[in-house]
Amino acid sequence: MALKQLSPADVMLGKPLEQAVYNADGHLLLNKGSVLRDPGAKQKLLAMGHKEVVPGAAPVAPAASTPRAEQLREPVFALVQHAAVTLNAMLVDQQADVHRDQFITRIRSLAGRLQAACLQDPEAAIAAIHLFHEGEYALRHHLSVGVVSALLAEADGRLDKAQQHSLICAALTHDIGIYSLANHSGGLTEEKRREINQHPITSCAILKDIGVDDELWLEAVLQHHERQDGSGYPLCLSGGAISLHGSLLAVADVYCAMTRPRPYRPKAYFPMAAMRDLYVGQSQQLDNALIQKLIKALGLIPPGTIVKLKNGEIAVVKKRSTNNAPQAYCLYNRQGMPMASPEARNTSLPDYSIQGRVDYDDCRNVEAAMRRIWA
Repeated sequence: MALKQLSPADVMLGKPLEQAVYNADGHLLLNKGSVLRDPGAKQKLLAMGHKEVVPGAAPVAPAASTPRAEQLREPVFALVQHAAVTLNAMLVDQQADVHRDQFITRIRSLAGRLQAACLQDPEAAIAAIHLFHEGEYALRHHLSVGVVSALLAEADGRLDKAQQHSLICAALTHDIGIYSLANHSGGLTEEKRREINQHPITSCAILKDIGVDDELWLEAVLQHHERQDGSGYPLCLSGGAISLHGSLLAVADVYCAMTRPRPYRPKAYFPMAAMRDLYVGQSQQLDNALIQKLIKALGLIPPGTIVKLKNGEIAVVKKRSTNNAPQAYCLYNRQGMPMASPEARNTSLPDYSIQGRVDYDDCRNVEAAMRRIWA
């Protein structure tokens, strides 16, 4: 299939796309007729999107099988962040009840690319989700849970690759029953609270109605709010009654919710504080062994975490570590001036020791430099 880079005229905000859009590898990103309304999403699509050059040719559906890591020609950091555009289009289409017949294939294709990305360069994938701040909370959360589920399942090792792929599909759709409500910032009525408590059942029903018949996918979605002590919902399962995939998704979901700003909670947890709270504060509710594997999979201070060093510099963590001294790259010198080229810092040295977190919004003017670290 011959492809050509999109031009601005190909993507008009508020108007249906006249052709299907693909990435450089030929994977379907958006169907013909999809509508973009966000200027930021348009710019991302123009940067990575291609159209078929043969007029009138039918778009080729992406393969449902999991791509091998060597098939990913796009850098992993960029691939994971670009996946948000694709995922948003799928979930918006689902809410609008369009392209239903292609939903499963598109989710499986996206899950396969994320799975391959996490195997090829896990640290770039981790950094990509921690540094992705575009779009609404629900979109960022689903993408993050997809990546964290992939990494946690791989670290755990009890699911085979096909089962891990099904788990990622579940992660990308786990809150499909309350997708719009997840962005709600005000108080909740009793009716809304009932919707939240029933959303695992609602999400399963929606997926079944679309045609999902993968039992692992459906069961993980149904159980992702169950807790080991029986305090969860909607079925109040406990201990061994909760499936492994349900427990994996639960841990990923809670971690990602804690480390992301929420509509009602502007400040997110510092990842190390979230890990500590999971391990100590929620050890009765979540599988403690999986929390330990989460720390191994992500690191105590994961890649993509922006930190302040003892000498006054601001840096971003690049590599995982199970202690509080990961490799980092300096973004701002001690005078607060941006570095033209980020420099490596050994945070195990006293002068470079990590003192705390820095908000992403305070570092947007070095965003391009941060991306180059994982290019």
